[in-house]
Amino acid sequence: MLKLIPLLFVLSPVASAVAQEIENKNTSGTQSNTDSSVSTKSNATTKIASLEEKSAPRDVQVFFKQCYSQVPPVTTRNSNLDKNQIPISINANSLRGINGEIIYQGDVNVVQGEKSLDADRLIYNRNTEQANAIGNARYVDGQITLLADQIDTNFKTDEASLLQTQYQFHGQSGRGNADRVYDNGQGFYELNSSSYTACPPGDITWSIDSSTLYIDKENDMGTAYNAVLRIKDVPVFYFPYISYPLSDTRKTGLLFPKYEFSSVNGFSYSQPLYLNLTSNQDATITPTYMENRGLLVATEYRYMFDIGSGQIQAEYLGDDRIREDDDGDLIGERYLFHFEHHVNLSQDWAFTADYNKVSDDYYFTDIDTEYGTSTDNQLLQTAKLSYTKSNWNSELEVRDFQILGDDDTPHIVLPKLAISAYQPLNWKSLQFDWYSEVTRFEHSDSDVYTGTRIHAEPKLSLPLYYDSLFINTELKYMLSVYQQDLDNATKYSWYDELDESVVRYLPSFKIHSGINLERDFSVFGNSYRQTLVPQMQYLYVPYQNQSDIGLYDTTTLQQDYYGLFRDNRYSGYDRIAEANQITVGVSSSFLNEQGEEKLRFAIGQNYYLSKSRTVLPTDDDDDSQSVSRSSIIAEFDVNFENDYFLHAGIEWDSDENLLKRANTTLEKRWAYNTFMQLSYRYYKEDEDAEWDEIVNQVGSKVNWSINTQWSAYASYYYDLEFENSYESIIGIKYQSCCWALGLSYDKHMQSYYGTESDFNDDMETENSINLTIELMGLGGVGYSDSEDGLFDYGRPFYLK
Repeated sequence: MLKLIPLLFVLSPVASAVAQEIENKNTSGTQSNTDSSVSTKSNATTKIASLEEKSAPRDVQVFFKQCYSQVPPVTTRNSNLDKNQIPISINANSLRGINGEIIYQGDVNVVQGEKSLDADRLIYNRNTEQANAIGNARYVDGQITLLADQIDTNFKTDEASLLQTQYQFHGQSGRGNADRVYDNGQGFYELNSSSYTACPPGDITWSIDSSTLYIDKENDMGTAYNAVLRIKDVPVFYFPYISYPLSDTRKTGLLFPKYEFSSVNGFSYSQPLYLNLTSNQDATITPTYMENRGLLVATEYRYMFDIGSGQIQAEYLGDDRIREDDDGDLIGERYLFHFEHHVNLSQDWAFTADYNKVSDDYYFTDIDTEYGTSTDNQLLQTAKLSYTKSNWNSELEVRDFQILGDDDTPHIVLPKLAISAYQPLNWKSLQFDWYSEVTRFEHSDSDVYTGTRIHAEPKLSLPLYYDSLFINTELKYMLSVYQQDLDNATKYSWYDELDESVVRYLPSFKIHSGINLERDFSVFGNSYRQTLVPQMQYLYVPYQNQSDIGLYDTTTLQQDYYGLFRDNRYSGYDRIAEANQITVGVSSSFLNEQGEEKLRFAIGQNYYLSKSRTVLPTDDDDDSQSVSRSSIIAEFDVNFENDYFLHAGIEWDSDENLLKRANTTLEKRWAYNTFMQLSYRYYKEDEDAEWDEIVNQVGSKVNWSINTQWSAYASYYYDLEFENSYESIIGIKYQSCCWALGLSYDKHMQSYYGTESDFNDDMETENSINLTIELMGLGGVGYSDSEDGLFDYGRPFYLK
């Protein structure tokens, strides 16, 4: 920063030459005056932009360009010459030389490249190599502007001293003043009675004043003594000692606190402490005092080594004074642990790990943490080692989940070894694929079966393309071998049908064909291109009774348009559904001249040539396929001139005349950061669905830019089935170039894992008020937009 202060080094080679010339012409020491300005040049005069031109407004973010309207832009050096070879232009009203001193008097202006110096008088002593700029000294270069009553520098030692100095960084916030600035010539500066603020010129909302400030450019650090934080000249906080980085360098210290008032937790105060451990390690310790719960301590450790990068997060609450267990006793200690690690061991080897665990089902409901939300109920715990080559890859994985609010926990994968391969064959586009795995499944409940599964799946595929026509044919064979441990499997009655050893082999045949059609047309003076893709698929998988196989990682997949063309309606390999079906679908898109998709729709349905008898043991007895066709699946997206966005999706059972699933979102955008969104979602698998399997909700999100600095936002969701609101958020935010303030009110329903009969009595809501005040330039929030709000924003045109 201030290393640029002793700019007078630019005068050293030229000033010596000028002094020698003057002494030769004025050996008697007489004075030489002239009414016109005296111009002395070395080689050639280089003209540079004036300070006023440098200070022209820069094109920055739309809503905050006024922050830098009076701040000069950063200008980079445009010459590759050595600094001593760059031409210098010196202008003054008069010039004289006396006893080895060169004195420039009146409107002195020195220019070298992007640097310039103005002063009332400039004195250079060639014997001592001391230079003094006196009276209204003004120095400008590409990084900083300096104003001082006097600038003294010595070219031998590079030491410099400035009196009554003001400084302004270029292209960024940061300015201040000091009674005296001393530079030792080695990148270390001392400022006496100094002041600093990140507010733009003309705004002094906050500042930090200190009796002594040391700046160490080599270590990029600043250290202040007797520092006072002032808000509008009112002292609000005193720091006997404070140090901070001069740039974005990480530095140990306090971060901005967080305040919250909650109907459940009471008053909460969080104070993060950042620890810069080494260049590749850091940590954050955040104690949070909750009036009604107690003290929570959260720690985060991040690292980057040759063996990989990752982070560890741990949170601990020693004794929760509110949350009770099912027996009505206080739950006591609570904790969260999160670990993730990523490393490329070599060109082909990679390792990843992701582990998450909390102490109880209600942790995310009661405690605000960035590693989970109140809607999370599955926490992944996995580690994977993978090896990848051009035509094949393998992976070794262990996996588990922590399920919140459910007694039925999944099986643990300990471990799974999978191998995949791909090989083109030398006939047309015929290709061979191979997938195989060996998986060992364990379980934390001794009353649940365990087992080992071996699965192999070779496949031949022939994708053919003829202009607009495509035909893809697949033939595969699925072989699975199960070895199951059933000695203590007594938890459910359907376990009685399981066998210790099971071998299953099923072929599968699929042919998928379609036509890509296009046409150009115009409407209302606008040109569009429409694509139309009708497609049909036939799938055949013979039936095999699989009731003797347990469920390890299999469940029913949710249906959508592209899911109609899947090979199996179940995830995993424990159930391979019988199929003798035809799938028909059509999709179409409308693109404008710029290639933007303005409208898209798709609709499809499965037709069953024979009924499928494959079911899950957890399904009802009548869940086997008894209809001749599936539900109709349709999706629709529209983009109206980038102002209106509409997404809609539906699953309708035409046989039962039952709406199984629906979702729609309509959004209107007025301007940047100003939008309103209405949404609805519905899900009900069948008429006899359990109460907790029904979703019937409507909601709205609004973000409104009142002006360039004020914005308001709101979110509201209502459950039509239970006639209650489960989320309400409203807030307002002010953000200037200098400081930011946010105030919000949040009311939401807490997680509930009880029964339907007790829902109205036991369901709880939490109300909270959040207040944030931040000073820009001291760890401020920066320039935010609608994507960084308190609620997630989903642009409907991309929803599926």
